Amino acid sequence: MEWRVELAEIEKRKRFFLEGEFEMDGIELDVGYCRFIEPIKVKMVVAKTKDGFTVGGYVKTALEHPCTRCLKPTRLEINGVIEALYLPESMRKNVKEERLETLKNIVYYHETEFDLSERIVEAIVVEVPEKVLCKPDCKGLCPFCGADLNEEENHVCDKMINSVDSRFEALLKLKEKLKEVR
Repeated sequence: MEWRVELAEIEKRKRFFLEGEFEMDGIELDVGYCRFIEPIKVKMVVAKTKDGFTVGGYVKTALEHPCTRCLKPTRLEINGVIEALYLPESMRKNVKEERLETLKNIVYYHETEFDLSERIVEAIVVEVPEKVLCKPDCKGLCPFCGADLNEEENHVCDKMINSVDSRFEALLKLKEKLKEVR
């Protein structure tokens, strides 16, 4: 499906409905590439306003995201909201005078059509939480050997026992001297 909208078409109808599947295999996030495991379903309406056009709608999908603690692939449900106000470029204020008065998503246009695919991607990205966990009580990985602490409940790492943080070496030496004195 094409997610480009002709402004003349909206002017004629006053409202323009779009519904379908957005084609995209995956998305690049701060953790790397995450693939979609369900189709991206989109419902959207574009309506003429006094000054420009308003866009609203919903995005529903699921993607595979690594767990923040143990790195296992985790299913992440996405139910995003699309909201934007498109105004002509001529309405843009001087950047120095412009203040953030509202949190509206304002997009300025200067062409006879605009592509709504950016709004769809934006709605997905905004819904991804900062921390994604495979389960609320995920124990993560051993910081010394990388063992999955969810699978090895009583894990004791040899590297952890024999390892001393270089910042505490002086304290360890002091402790050993105190043992010798006693």
